[in-house]
Amino acid sequence: MIPVGRRLELIILASTPSLITAALAIFYLSSKHLSGLGQFMPALPLIPVFYWGLSHSRDMPYWFVFALGLVMDAVMGMPMGLSSLLYMIFLKLLHMQRRFIQKEGFIIKWGYFGALLAVFNVLDAVGLAFFNTGPMDIGMAFLQWLLTVCCYPFFHKLFDALAEHIQSRRWHILHGS
Repeated sequence: MIPVGRRLELIILASTPSLITAALAIFYLSSKHLSGLGQFMPALPLIPVFYWGLSHSRDMPYWFVFALGLVMDAVMGMPMGLSSLLYMIFLKLLHMQRRFIQKEGFIIKWGYFGALLAVFNVLDAVGLAFFNTGPMDIGMAFLQWLLTVCCYPFFHKLFDALAEHIQSRRWHILHGS
């Protein structure tokens, strides 16, 4: 039987990816006082969704990305449910290809992230054009895609270290003394 303190630590370790994603979403949604930065802010919440959905799929559940999308739609004034749908499609596409990409090197994962993010941005542009009955600025969408893809390596390195720590702590709690 696992003591209560260790169970609590297991719960915290299991919720860490979701908490990180929520923190990055808050940063993404917070007002930026630099001129024009809010228009092309990197899509930071998608980076942990990709990383944790690829390497540890149990740590990034569908219900969480659905709720995250609803919150983002509500805060940004987007059509309710659009981001939820897109986040769930993003995660589903990731899970469908997970067995082929999980064991690959960093460059392949980074390239797949860029391709999947491009699909996400195209679907987002089509959805917004449908709801707003007008064209979307492709230049800003491309700049956001580029910045997000360029930010991915830094977060990947950070998440690798964090995932190793989480796995080590889980093993020590469940099997160690």
